[in-house]
Amino acid sequence: MTDSPVPAAAPPGRLARLRPFAVPLVAILAFLLFRALTADDGTHGIRTGECVAAVGADDFSKVDCADPTSLGRVTFIETNVPTDQASALRLCSAHGAQGAFTSADSAGGAGTVICVADPRRSVNDRPTS
Repeated sequence: MTDSPVPAAAPPGRLARLRPFAVPLVAILAFLLFRALTADDGTHGIRTGECVAAVGADDFSKVDCADPTSLGRVTFIETNVPTDQASALRLCSAHGAQGAFTSADSAGGAGTVICVADPRRSVNDRPTS
């Protein structure tokens, strides 16, 4: 038996060094893609002209306008605006609405404002400030 020398292994390439990170990288990319596709802009799919009702203390949902729980018709929707109460009400007042829903997830004080006009009140019934 002769001892034949074992050929030296080729140095690993760049891709071979990245192989241990492939699964975590793919998982992170999949998570980010999922978040991008399912992110809510704060409107819950509500559009101008539809009616909304309060759900709990800080959320809302679309309802039929004849529904007794309806708070009114959406008159205006704006994204990436200040969501503090004064700013939201000022924006909505300019669009004929007496109330506003704001997105709960508002980064840096900016988010979505949904303006709602009470169908039982006319524009002339609004209080003056």
